[in-house]
Amino acid sequence: MAKQLTPLGRLLIVGAGIALVGYGLHRYGLLDKAIKIVAPDKKAEGTVSSSDFGSVQGSGLASGTQAPAAATGGSRLARPIKVAIVTWGGYAGGIYANNGFRPNRESVYYRDFGIQVELVVIDDFDQSRSAFRAGGDKGGVDIMWSTVDAFALEYDGLRALDPKAILQYDWSRGGDAIAVDSSIQTVADLKGKSLACAKGTPSEYFALFVLTQGGLTNRDVNWKFTASAVEAANVFKAGQVDAAVSWSPDVYMAAQDRPGGHILASTREATNLIADIFVARGDFLAQHPEDARRFVAGWLKGVDLANQNPERAAALMASSFSGIDLEAAKGMLADVKLPTFAENKAFFDPKGALANYYTIYKTAQGIWRKIGDINNVYAPEQTVDTRFLDGAAEFFPASAAAAPKSEFTFAPRQGGSSILSKKVSIYFPTGSATLDENAKAVLDLQVVELAATFGSAYMRVAGNTDNTGSRDANMRLSRARAETVARYLASRGFDPNKFEVVGNGPDRPVADNSTEAGRAKNRRTDFEVIPR
Repeated sequence: MAKQLTPLGRLLIVGAGIALVGYGLHRYGLLDKAIKIVAPDKKAEGTVSSSDFGSVQGSGLASGTQAPAAATGGSRLARPIKVAIVTWGGYAGGIYANNGFRPNRESVYYRDFGIQVELVVIDDFDQSRSAFRAGGDKGGVDIMWSTVDAFALEYDGLRALDPKAILQYDWSRGGDAIAVDSSIQTVADLKGKSLACAKGTPSEYFALFVLTQGGLTNRDVNWKFTASAVEAANVFKAGQVDAAVSWSPDVYMAAQDRPGGHILASTREATNLIADIFVARGDFLAQHPEDARRFVAGWLKGVDLANQNPERAAALMASSFSGIDLEAAKGMLADVKLPTFAENKAFFDPKGALANYYTIYKTAQGIWRKIGDINNVYAPEQTVDTRFLDGAAEFFPASAAAAPKSEFTFAPRQGGSSILSKKVSIYFPTGSATLDENAKAVLDLQVVELAATFGSAYMRVAGNTDNTGSRDANMRLSRARAETVARYLASRGFDPNKFEVVGNGPDRPVADNSTEAGRAKNRRTDFEVIPR
């Protein structure tokens, strides 16, 4: 006869069962999904609009937070630093510094910095994250690739490892693009169309940014999420969707192979949107800070060498990456911008650049949360450690105190077709072209980020009025107001020639002038992005 369980025994069995169920939910990612469903403050499936993308200015450090102290202590690593990368042109600096992928005595890393580095190509995203979780001492990696927008999405899931962004290794400069069919000439034409991209990737973030800056929301397109960026390009090439966001070279080949297909926008125009970064495990940084400092310094030395000798950089990439010939390597290198030491300093300085780590992280985190992909938010300074970049200054004495040079120059010009138009209501006193502080705040919040993100593109600033008063007076007033706006934007650090000024007067209404509400909508400033 079986012995009956005591109340305590039943309680222990129930508890063990709950624990096992909890482990299973966590192991297969279902626990996180359940939390997302029940979180009371969650904005699941929220509508993302242009107001969610705004210039985030400020110190970048949370109130009461001190900048981290210099990296000291720890021990030197007795093995190579293991770094996860993918098949991408942005690693040219590190490949140059390492003389390939494998640790070797002919590398700049070994000769000049006394460390060994192993670059491990892991193109599968999940495998790269598994390697990062395992760590370099257990067959994995110490440092992994990411982008700022993607890191904002996955930080919470990696938080137990105390991951920190330590280096920007490239800007995407053509590596990401939107391919569209012949019916789509501007971002506004995407309304109601089907758009393919890989979920939770820089492709999705790029699409969200371009849509919202062009006056649409995430609900204005029919999303077709694919397992990878390559699949998104193939779906577009097959004619199954109207548009797709994907990566080079697949997105360009898809646009070329589909009749009437073309590229609507790419990171050649949106130059400051997709920032690739290295993220290191917290235990690696704590145990081997000097090795981390030398890794950062050596990589940036490699960037200088690659920028000086792109032919050799491309040759090293071709001989290192599997299946990449010299011409393909040159193309990959042309799709990225390799930031120098000075440019890294500006990127990780909250006041050093208009588009920086903090602004991109905050904006991306807010977007992921609003569409229901994350629950928790974190101050960006919690996710970054600049000690190793700061400590690399001794290797770059000439540029340690120098601000990076302006990357893009503009000649005065008029005309050109725009790829997107953003309408902003800016208040001016009646009959006046003077900006007050509130109007300046609107420009800082809604326009500065747009102008900074589309760093290589021109911007048309078009003033518009309602139909009150004479047309001639309104034409003069609208142009004067547009000129005032352009001057203010130039004062924020832009080349004045970036802005083309137009006064439309009352000729381009977007609402009925017979009502006050309609007239208010017509008293606006339009900002159009015009590729070179």
